[in-house]
Amino acid sequence: MKNGTYHKVYQRIPSLHGKELDQNLQYLDQEHDLLASIFNLLQEAIVLTNTSGDIEFYNLAAQRLLGLPKDYHKATPLWHWIPLLKPLFTKPKSIVPDVIAKETELTYPEKRWVRLHMQYFQANPTRHQFIIVLRDITQEHQASEEQRLQERFDTITQLASEVAHELGNPLNSIHIHLQLLKRSLQTNKPSPSARKSIQVCLDEIQRLNEIIQHFLQAVRPQAVQLQEGLVTSILNAVLAVLKPQLDDLNISVELNMPKALPSIELDKPRLQQVFFNVLKNSIEAIGSNGWIRITGQQDGRYLTLAFADSGCGISGAQTTQMLSHTPESHKPNGHGIGMLIIRRIMQEHNGWVEIESKEHTGSILYLKFPLLNPSFFKLDTRNDNPSDAL
Repeated sequence: MKNGTYHKVYQRIPSLHGKELDQNLQYLDQEHDLLASIFNLLQEAIVLTNTSGDIEFYNLAAQRLLGLPKDYHKATPLWHWIPLLKPLFTKPKSIVPDVIAKETELTYPEKRWVRLHMQYFQANPTRHQFIIVLRDITQEHQASEEQRLQERFDTITQLASEVAHELGNPLNSIHIHLQLLKRSLQTNKPSPSARKSIQVCLDEIQRLNEIIQHFLQAVRPQAVQLQEGLVTSILNAVLAVLKPQLDDLNISVELNMPKALPSIELDKPRLQQVFFNVLKNSIEAIGSNGWIRITGQQDGRYLTLAFADSGCGISGAQTTQMLSHTPESHKPNGHGIGMLIIRRIMQEHNGWVEIESKEHTGSILYLKFPLLNPSFFKLDTRNDNPSDAL
């Protein structure tokens, strides 16, 4: 039924009596049942809540996936069933992202992996709601080695675009540093910064060679080279390379990394690719005159790096597409390769990517890594939540 029809019926209710009132109420009830039947045919779990997290509707798929009771009035609030959503319902709406897309693990009523999409919308001037869509992706996470091998061959054509994209980052960095070197040498008195720029260029050329070698070996199954290490040193190295570009665009970087941040198993060259792509995406989203805030924290099970920026943000549909297996870029001349690289390398580290965004305000991208010695009893209070930056 169209919204206009509903409004006409509701407007008439105060003036109706007796049989006519019963007929209109019966009509509304039938339309409600029709819409509920349509939602119950969907394979995706659909949940509708108010801004406090109280459930107002869910379909049969949500009831099965989350183990909800038949009467949704007994199922509220939603964060009793999906605890990770509690912070979003217990803080002011002004700092809650308009859209959230992430992959997460559910442990009740059975262990499953789901892709979660949460979208804020305003049904009318006085009614604010969230719609949560959950897709069961357990089978994707349990893919056999044979399936992974097949996927490797299926993505050979994409690897060509991947290499071209990856070559762009170090080449751009080399160009910037060579420009700085050129200006310095014009004085015939090479400065310490000029020598540093030369070293950066040499390092970037070496990274180009590693990327090419990685591409040539991509069709041959090969274990990722994970070694215990700290993400902070890798991140600082990437920021050092990007510093001239950040300074030129007047983009500030705030790094909030605890001194006691634990080490994880990592592949340094591949993780460097992740940080380059994440930061380049933020730079492109900001353009100029903005900020990037990087926060590190751990909750006893996972190490989380949050990259917040003051860019233009992305829409709900774009956020979901970025976490799909065939991502498309939300940038005019992009191909979605950068996010594909980020997600692939994070999967190699047994981690994953989460995204929060407010369109026209900014985005936060979370990189989550498993700890070497996880503690299943320590809860994450997240007092200094990076999402407050939005």
